[in-house]
Amino acid sequence: MTTVYIVLIVLLCLLAVALVVLLYQRMCNRLFREIFARKAPIPRVDRSPVKIDQKTVFGRGKNWFYTTRAEYINVRIDSFDGTKLSGYFRPSADRSTRFAIILLHAYDEHPTETAAYARLMMRQLECHVLIAHERAHQMSGGKYCTYGIYESVDVMRWIGFLRRQIGEDVRVFIVGRGIGASAALLAAEQSDFPTDVAGIIADSPLADLNDYVAQQVKEKTGMNLSMIVNSLNKRFTDKLNTGFESGDVVRAASRIRVPVLVISGADDNVTSPDSVRAIYDDLRCQKRLLAVDRATHLMAYDRAPASIEREVRRFVENCVVRLVSIGKM
Repeated sequence: MTTVYIVLIVLLCLLAVALVVLLYQRMCNRLFREIFARKAPIPRVDRSPVKIDQKTVFGRGKNWFYTTRAEYINVRIDSFDGTKLSGYFRPSADRSTRFAIILLHAYDEHPTETAAYARLMMRQLECHVLIAHERAHQMSGGKYCTYGIYESVDVMRWIGFLRRQIGEDVRVFIVGRGIGASAALLAAEQSDFPTDVAGIIADSPLADLNDYVAQQVKEKTGMNLSMIVNSLNKRFTDKLNTGFESGDVVRAASRIRVPVLVISGADDNVTSPDSVRAIYDDLRCQKRLLAVDRATHLMAYDRAPASIEREVRRFVENCVVRLVSIGKM
């Protein structure tokens, strides 16, 4: 009888362990989907919104975009993995200009949220405009958002698109928000990144994907377990053939050679001022940091529009001077 009890106890323990493992796996799968999977299917039609809240500079920028929507062409390209990427392309009225800007939006954000920056840049110089839809967002394909990793390669494809449309001598400014900023910076560290890119404006870049996932795990589960982060990293690697370490923008910063303007909000609890400062400190290029007091995530421009516009104007002027000095103009 004792032997039967022992066997039953062992079986119950094994069953309990199996149940815990099953629940753990289900939790990790759920977290992976919540953090990385596409939030909404590709819309069948790219419709203009019925109403736009214009209380912020970004809302007013979006409204400006839709009032000039007819001037933009819907464009599509293939990325390195076959993902179909979409964008809005506005050729300059002056077809002789060699300047172009690429706008990269933040996570779970509509591409037109970057239109305020497009409008700002167009005040500084005559240029062509490309507003990209990040992979797994809006009209672009893709199952997963990789927080700047795959998106950095997409940036290289968009630069190639502009070269085909405008010419090999195109001079590109890249403006990114959140993961769009991270994508631009991760692209800029690549050895084949064009040195004649004029400059990068990085608004609230995500500094380290591993730290971000750990933060998300803590917020979603109340637990601070590296084991969960490691499990998510394994799933990420299995599905995307790269790990969280590829999203370390701080590590990449020292290899960037084009000018960078970094923008940060002092009250940002997503991309903290300290993490943004870590990126800035490791940059070995022409650089400038603007930290805006009392600005939350991605809201620095809305909080201090005059300061942002002044810094952007100065940055653009310095970038053009650099291009002239290195014989790229």
